[in-house]
Amino acid sequence: MLMQDSGAPTLAAGPTGERLVLGSGRRVALVTVALVFAFAGSAWWADELAADRLPADALLVAANTLPLLAVRWNPVLVVLAFAVAYPLWLDPPPLDVGRDGHILQSLPTLVALYASGSWGRPLWQRAIALVTPAWMLAASLLRIWPSDPLEIGYIALVLVVMWALGVVVAERDAYVSALEARARELEEAQRALAERTVADERARIARELHDVVAHAMSVITVQAGVGAHLMESQPPRAGEALAVIERTGREALYEMRRMLTVLRAPGGDGAEDDEARPGQGRDPQPGLTDLPALVATAADAGVAVSLQTQGPVRPLPAGLDLTAFRIVQEALTNVTKHAPGAAAAVTVRYRPGEVALEVSDRGGPSAKPVVAGQGLRGMAERVALYDGELEVAPGREGFRVSARFPVEERG
Repeated sequence: MLMQDSGAPTLAAGPTGERLVLGSGRRVALVTVALVFAFAGSAWWADELAADRLPADALLVAANTLPLLAVRWNPVLVVLAFAVAYPLWLDPPPLDVGRDGHILQSLPTLVALYASGSWGRPLWQRAIALVTPAWMLAASLLRIWPSDPLEIGYIALVLVVMWALGVVVAERDAYVSALEARARELEEAQRALAERTVADERARIARELHDVVAHAMSVITVQAGVGAHLMESQPPRAGEALAVIERTGREALYEMRRMLTVLRAPGGDGAEDDEARPGQGRDPQPGLTDLPALVATAADAGVAVSLQTQGPVRPLPAGLDLTAFRIVQEALTNVTKHAPGAAAAVTVRYRPGEVALEVSDRGGPSAKPVVAGQGLRGMAERVALYDGELEVAPGREGFRVSARFPVEERG
């Protein structure tokens, strides 16, 4: 987001809705009025104002100065008032003290002219902004020409420069405003994309967890039938079936709690109608035991992957097992996309109370940088779902993705 210093000129809007390139317009007007009145007072004390003209000249100075105080509220009327009063100010000038004094006397008009050049885009305002300096120049011509043609050029230059300066500053501020608006739009679009990505990933996780639970229910149903059939003839086997039901039901409840966490999360979706897809949700989802097949698939894509398992392998809850598999899958996908042809290593570590994953590649400095896209956001969502930790960072020779998940010890 572009920022502006508070002391610098900014775009401000008065009650009339006009845009001015005078963010501190009131202070500018007050300082200008004070300067002109101070100059008039010094001229009066120097007897440069004739006594018989003092009241009229004081009135003229006030009329050509005080309207500037309203430039923030109605700049159109202020500039028109100065344009009308300009000929009266010129002939005879109340403070005839040379060119520099004349410029100081005309300071309110110049400030208003600058404001007129810095108005917005309405055509009638632009017309006034163009007519005003032309009218002031014509008044100067009638008074000075042909006695001092250089003075005419000097006046024309000052008037045009002040108006053009206002136009240039207005165009610059309009450009800055457009950049700020564009930056806000991009920021909103980026935020919307991130929210959509998170929502899509939550919906995907919820659907996969639904499949895990549906598979568990299928196992329970089958084992319950087996147990009922063998209850009288083979009690030991019936007991085994009941043990499977108990273990599967506990894991299903565990996964159901995880699914409800996803559905309760802000923006969580996952509300697709799975009942309209009766054939789905019955096949088991992949897990860490399927990593050899995943490694073979990556090899077919041109990535040489080594797989290493450390520690005693133990079964994981179905949802966590699926999430761990997806993390490795996404990491290998990134290797294929951003470091094609590089070698990668997958390490699974089973430790007391946790399981850790690490996928590193040796893409070298030529590997394309990995940005926080949808895949990495999806990883973060999955890891957070199981209270895990995710680290995605450059490794010693390439890129490294590591994740850790707490695993409840079950008897």
